[in-house]
Amino acid sequence: MNYRDVYFSRINHLGDTTAERVQNTGIRTFQKWLDSSPHTVQHLSVDRGIYFDAIILTNKDKEYQKIMFLNVANEIPLVIGDIMNWTVNGSNIEKWIIIQEEKKVNGSYRTFWIIRCNYLLKWVDANGHIQQSWAYLLSSTDDKIKGNFRTWNNLITPQPNKYAEILMPRYPIERSTNFIVEDESWNVIEYDHTSVPGVIYLSLTENKVNLIYDDLTNNIADTDKIAQYDLSVPSETQIFAVGDIINPVFTLTKNGVPVDLEVEYLPVNKSVARIVNTQLTAVGNGTTDIIIQLKDYPQIQQKITIEVSNQEQIFSAYIEGADTIRLDRDSQYELKGTDEINGSVIYTIDTSLATIKSITNNICTIHANDKNILGSFILTATYNNVSYTKTIKIIPLW
Repeated sequence: MNYRDVYFSRINHLGDTTAERVQNTGIRTFQKWLDSSPHTVQHLSVDRGIYFDAIILTNKDKEYQKIMFLNVANEIPLVIGDIMNWTVNGSNIEKWIIIQEEKKVNGSYRTFWIIRCNYLLKWVDANGHIQQSWAYLLSSTDDKIKGNFRTWNNLITPQPNKYAEILMPRYPIERSTNFIVEDESWNVIEYDHTSVPGVIYLSLTENKVNLIYDDLTNNIADTDKIAQYDLSVPSETQIFAVGDIINPVFTLTKNGVPVDLEVEYLPVNKSVARIVNTQLTAVGNGTTDIIIQLKDYPQIQQKITIEVSNQEQIFSAYIEGADTIRLDRDSQYELKGTDEINGSVIYTIDTSLATIKSITNNICTIHANDKNILGSFILTATYNNVSYTKTIKIIPLW
């Protein structure tokens, strides 16, 4: 290598253009700043499982005193709406939400605005599932936060006695959603999730607490809207042979109506059954519990027991259908089994609360009474001299 090559190698080791050299020099300078600054905070993380170190600075502008600046390396994949975990005093974990990123051209590091979350919100979503998120509840004087969003409180007529705003990661929240905050009920009247992508800004007005359906202890409003799931399995033990793909027989209902939702199987004893090529497979003789959970909502789960044996699989069945029937309405029920139902099924009920309207192709249609008589009864399905039962409840129309 001659003198000319050495010269150009030295001047271009930070980039081929002036912009690249300036940016790479800035990256080196930031790394030195990160290593030596008294404002460096180590072992930060966000709930998505990203860990990093950063320089956190206080905003010197008194109008923005609630906001701090988070400075991180360019390769840290943070996004607006992330909830950051900051361990303070060795054990106390504070939650901070990333609300904005400064725009830079060829920046040598990234700078975000962060603000401390002050409340863990819980609510019931449109699907009847309980959701929760850390959020920042804004007071009426937080104008420097509100300035980035559309607000509607001045347009509300008449003006409510009290109102509040919430800044949180973006979730699919509907208008009229209710929150419980400090034993008070708040109702969403409008929201803005377009001004700053990644976060949602909610405008709320005070609401009346419903002492029947609002859970003040757990801060959840409208508990009557929570979806009720029920997983029914046959009373007989389901038996599989070694090497079989395990598809347990069960029926899943939501609010008394059968639903077909994607589930996941979690075997407890992996020497008996385990996931092989994405399928639950019997691998050894024995008995094990299988946890069945909804894929999209893993907190909703149920446990069943299966047996793996060299014996022939025992036929098992259950009655599929709603757990409730409204007054003067029909509901259909069908016997389902581990094998196909080839013969006829005899259906009987033990009550005058309802009548069997018809039986077609082994599907039984039951009609509830129109006399406003409520109660429960048992539907029995007999197949191959074996009886299977299901308890059904008559409920009001409204």
